[in-house]
Amino acid sequence: MGALVTVVTHDDLAQAQSYADELAGWIYERRRDWQLEMPDTRTALRLAHDRDRYPVVFADRNDNTGGGAPGDSTGMLRTFLDEQLSDACILYIVDPEAVRACNDAGLGASIPLLLGGKSTPEQGPPVSLHAQVVAISDGQFQYTGPMYAGLIGNLGPSAWVRQDGVHVLVVSTREQPYDTAFAESVGLDPKRMRYVGVKSAARFRAAFSRWAQQIHVVSESSVHSPQHVRSQRLGRRVYPLE
Repeated sequence: MGALVTVVTHDDLAQAQSYADELAGWIYERRRDWQLEMPDTRTALRLAHDRDRYPVVFADRNDNTGGGAPGDSTGMLRTFLDEQLSDACILYIVDPEAVRACNDAGLGASIPLLLGGKSTPEQGPPVSLHAQVVAISDGQFQYTGPMYAGLIGNLGPSAWVRQDGVHVLVVSTREQPYDTAFAESVGLDPKRMRYVGVKSAARFRAAFSRWAQQIHVVSESSVHSPQHVRSQRLGRRVYPLE
């Protein structure tokens, strides 16, 4: 957290310090400008409907697995279901237990499923579904890029489940959706969806911003939510925590 200023001069330490102080002051005076406002999914949905351009991508930044989050928060899924969305998908929810239930039931089965929210209460409670098992995968696929193009990925045993118009890719390994390759490997094309939820902070943009008509960064309950962050050994005041 925070900002770093580096100044290079012709062997003039006083001048370097002066310019560094000036730049640091400029940054600190604008510290509120660097804070991204993140609505919850329900609020972002209203904004998306006002703009009326699709597909729209919702990035669940707090549950970004690349930042160490468990990947099983349920706030976005619950909102998609409550709003009775059609042509909506979420990439991905990490839940090996749910994947095993899908494998046991078999392809095409309709089963009761408790999805997500199993890692810690901060991720939100599990969502109760009566879901159809649309596809099952061993999790291996090839990235199409731009990131990792051509490399082989493995999300572990995985399943595509659907309740009404909401589709979820459930995986066993924590990973961000860098592109749409894994979804397409099981037959789900997010580009043909109207609403796409991703558990990622930024890296999804390289692939998704090519076709998304809107992108909204949203905040749902997670271990990374500001109200759940407790720092005990900072040794200094850090904005915006203090």
